[in-house]
Formats: sequence, C-alpha cells, structure tokens
Amino acid sequence: MADIKHKFIELIKIRSKENSESLEDDFAKGRIGKCIETLRTELDSFIRVMYLGRISDIDERNRLMELTLSGEKWTELTQNNKWKKVTDRDMVDKANELKGYIHYVYKFGCGFIHLSDLYNYATENPFNKLNETERSDIKNYLNEYHSYPLNQELSVESLRSYVPSVFDKISSNLACYFTSILNDEMIEM
Repeated sequence: MADIKHKFIELIKIRSKENSESLEDDFAKGRIGKCIETLRTELDSFIRVMYLGRISDIDERNRLMELTLSGEKWTELTQNNKWKKVTDRDMVDKANELKGYIHYVYKFGCGFIHLSDLYNYATENPFNKLNETERSDIKNYLNEYHSYPLNQELSVESLRSYVPSVFDKISSNLACYFTSILNDEMIEM
C-alpha cells in the first residue's frame, strides 16, 4: 500500500511542478486569468489531499488513491450501500471544515477554468459579483497571510502582485500534508 501512496504523492508533485512553471510563465506575460486558473488547479490537488486526510479509514484512502492512479473517478459508498461519485463540492466541503478560504478561491477559480464573464476582468470587476461577506472573507485571508490592505478594493488588478505568493502558500501547505498521507495520519487543524 505504501507504493500507492508514494505514486499518488509523486503524481501530485509532478502536477504542482507544472503548475508552478505555468504560473511563472503566465505571470511574466501578464496572463492573470491563466494564473488564477492555475491557482484553482493547484487548489484541486490541495483539496484532494485534505479530503483524504480527513478519512480515518486507511483502506478507503488507499482505494481512492488507487482510483486516481487507474484513471477512475472517486466514489463513495452511501448509507444505502450504493456507490456515488465524490463531487468537487463534497471535497470542498470536507476541506472547508479546516480552512474556510478554500471555498472562495475554488469558487472564484472555477470561473477561470470554465468560460465565463469573469474573463472580462479588464473592464468589469469580477469581485463585484460576490457578496460583501465573501469579499470581506477573501480580504481577511489575504491580509492575514499576504498583508493585503483591508481598505483596498478587491479587483484582479489589486490582486495581481499577490498571485505568486498565494500560489506558493497553497503549494507549500499541500506539500506539508504529504507526510500525513504517507504516515496514515489524520489531517487536523
């Protein structure tokens, strides 16, 4: 089983390395929408590791990692003994038990993965589509971890210089949890 865990972690490391290189290139070329898309992709790996780390049944963790390695979707057994697909929403909710900001980054990043009006960020502030609580939560997270000024309006332009450090924070947090997965430990915060 250790081999499955190592292969799964290696797969994530490969993805993270490519995400890092992509973000660096896109950031240098001013493609901020692609940078946000890459943040969301890195967050997908983070959410999956957090989801695994919240499962106490080690056999179930290993089964899910095996599904990834064999190219299959994650499923879980319901109370009715039926298999259901584990959705992104399920994983975000589980990860959100630990870190509330995940929901906002994930939700916002999805707008850049899927074709949406958020790509009009040069002419229309996509943060205006969020309610005041969501904007406040995002600002507080950015302030706490990246010293974003709380009195500054949220916009793609005002966040531009923070994107690399947000990526690094997600990526380094992700790497911190590899040991928990490899050692069959629960992820608690």
